[in-house]
Amino acid sequence: MSNWKSDFEVNFRLEFIHLSGEKETKHKSLIVEAENEDKAIEMIVYQYENSEFLIIDGVKKIWKY
Repeated sequence: MSNWKSDFEVNFRLEFIHLSGEKETKHKSLIVEAENEDKAIEMIVYQYENSEFLIIDGVKKIWKY
């Protein structure tokens, strides 16, 4: 187990399909502190309660301490 943490920028989008068939996409990003990329993604998935609308686009390490 490592005590080192990193800040990760997680880019993601929420894609909704309305009853009318119209598709709506909202692009977002969050910066989280985590041990690795997988933990950072896990935090975003937990934040959005494992939503079926959530799509992770990418993760970028921006700082390590």
